[in-house]
Amino acid sequence: MSTRTVRKLRDEQAELWQSMLDIRDACEKDGRRLTPEERDTWDRTEKRLVGISEYIERIQRAEHQVTTLGRSHEIPDYADGKPLTREQKYEHFIRARGLAHPDEEQLDLGKYLRGIVVGDWEDADAERRAMSEGIQSAGGVLVPTILSAQLIDLARNQARVLQAGAQIVPMANRTVDVAKWTGDPSANWHSEGAPIPPSDGTLGKVTLTAQALTANTIVSRELIEDAPNVGDALTNAFTQQFALAIDKAAMYGSGTSPEPRGIKNTSGITVTIFGGANGGTPANFDFLIDAAAQLEINNEQAGGIVYAPRTAKTIAKFKDTQNQPLRTPEYIENIPRYSTNQVPTNLTVGTSTDCSDVFVADWSQLFVGVRTDLMIAPLRERYADTGQLGFVAWWRGDVAVARGAAFNVVSGVRP
Repeated sequence: MSTRTVRKLRDEQAELWQSMLDIRDACEKDGRRLTPEERDTWDRTEKRLVGISEYIERIQRAEHQVTTLGRSHEIPDYADGKPLTREQKYEHFIRARGLAHPDEEQLDLGKYLRGIVVGDWEDADAERRAMSEGIQSAGGVLVPTILSAQLIDLARNQARVLQAGAQIVPMANRTVDVAKWTGDPSANWHSEGAPIPPSDGTLGKVTLTAQALTANTIVSRELIEDAPNVGDALTNAFTQQFALAIDKAAMYGSGTSPEPRGIKNTSGITVTIFGGANGGTPANFDFLIDAAAQLEINNEQAGGIVYAPRTAKTIAKFKDTQNQPLRTPEYIENIPRYSTNQVPTNLTVGTSTDCSDVFVADWSQLFVGVRTDLMIAPLRERYADTGQLGFVAWWRGDVAVARGAAFNVVSGVRP
């Protein structure tokens, strides 16, 4: 009974995904935002989609509890709304919460992607059965929960904001509250018999609300046909696109539904214009030292620096008066630096249109919420005349800054 129910729900889920995809494509084609009518349709569709997803998860969790009843095993410390440590995996959260069906345990992500993309199911009978159960009436494929989790874990290793220290927060429900400090506790000298003043440390919360996010993956037919290991090539392609989607949303999300609010559009962060009203080209490490020092003034600690590859090249070419490469100053030499093309190099500052940003931050104060839903739909006609294969992957999550003072965005950085 539950299998038939889930199948019907997944079919409806796919139709809802497709209707949202149609709205998104229409807006992209016209280069515009959603109209009020489209916004209303999007919100109602997403609300229904959320309800279906949560109902499916309750059914799967109940089935898992029945099949594992009586087993003696140790469950790791995983909880909804609790950020994962660097050592923990999203896949393990899924297993601990009973969100994965027992039949999914032995599935291979590479074989699964190879099968749905090129139709090669050699030595992949289990993956083919899983695909047939997840195929949707709208043409997409709902990826098994355990494989979705593995893809998220792989993207974790490539997304720059996550490498820098941003925390993944599993979302078993559409909305999750995560605890945060809104003020640091203070210490005071105390005289005998005098009243003890209260600390100003306060505990607040960050609310993550799952939004529908997309990542387009385009691969050439030649690559697929010539690759010695098609499964690995496809896994890497999808992983890269997920990582890029996370980086873009985390840094530049507008905060206008359905986009999460990224760091640069969050109130309370520090924004520093480098080089004056029109930006400038750095010639030494002073701008990074100043940015890290500002965090310390804010009672925060820089844990990573993220910038564009162009800025990385500029820094690598710093020279002293003897035309020798500049040594990184001790003050910032232990702060890891990461580059990504998701930081643009065509931003406008004053009269300059070739500016970029540098993010200096305690990245542990950035939360990236992730749910288990993942659907992959082929874009059959869009790339047919270019010899390419296109796919859109839908997933749901959110981004939130816990402490704005932990982020300093240096803008106006020119080549």
